[in-house]
Amino acid sequence: MGLRSVTTAAVATFGIIGISFAISFGIAAPAASALHYPPIPTSAATELSCLAHTTTAPPPKSELQSTLTAIKAMVGSHLQSLGPCASGRVVLALTPGSEAMAQRVRAKYGQGVTIAVGLTRWNGRAGLSPRCGPLPSWTNPPTGLSLSLLLPSHSVKAGGSLRGFLNVAYSGAGSFRMDTGQPLEAVVIKAGTHRVVGVYTGGVAGTGYTVTRGAGQSAANAAPSVLVGTARCDGGIGSALPPGKYQVVALVMDETGKAPRYLTPPVNLTVTPR
Repeated sequence: MGLRSVTTAAVATFGIIGISFAISFGIAAPAASALHYPPIPTSAATELSCLAHTTTAPPPKSELQSTLTAIKAMVGSHLQSLGPCASGRVVLALTPGSEAMAQRVRAKYGQGVTIAVGLTRWNGRAGLSPRCGPLPSWTNPPTGLSLSLLLPSHSVKAGGSLRGFLNVAYSGAGSFRMDTGQPLEAVVIKAGTHRVVGVYTGGVAGTGYTVTRGAGQSAANAAPSVLVGTARCDGGIGSALPPGKYQVVALVMDETGKAPRYLTPPVNLTVTPR
């Protein structure tokens, strides 16, 4: 499993608290990196990393460790990632929808702390979210192979996430085998289209996993697991998808990224107010 291709200058010299900003967008299989899936624009990662330009002086390096510890305690469950830059500045990523907490951090620590809420840069007010790119190409599953997403709920609060499963059923000749790894990452799409508007942005500890099914076999509520997030990436204002009706799909593929790649049928999802 490899890190998504997100460049950052955050270093562990001062002891990173939580997960590094580089993996605030998750850990994904090499296939995901090679194919740019989920299709989060790399420009968004740069804008929200240590590479973001600022003329504001960072906190004194002598106070950096205590600053990191205090910020972690302050943000609590809103924390997505937190780490120092080589310059001494602090990069903080909060969970989608945490603009109120971002305001509190800015009021206390000033602009020496670069803040992201979900995928969106926060600089005193809710900014424009980036626009996710198109889904990589896929093909229809062969006769006998059925893929379906099983979610614990078909509704989620804005900024929230779900962890479901991929059900794989096979009724063809011989057997089906694919080294998918897990968890898979699903994306939220505009209903009735393949336009990606929301993604998962938390840290993910991925593991190897091979799907194997003989003729007539199905496995519900079993690995591989699937993550669904509602970080906004449709170019709208804010960090979390607004309440409304959406759909969820996942690209299922070998960890190497080689063809074939299959897209699961869409599953309805309602985003409700926080």
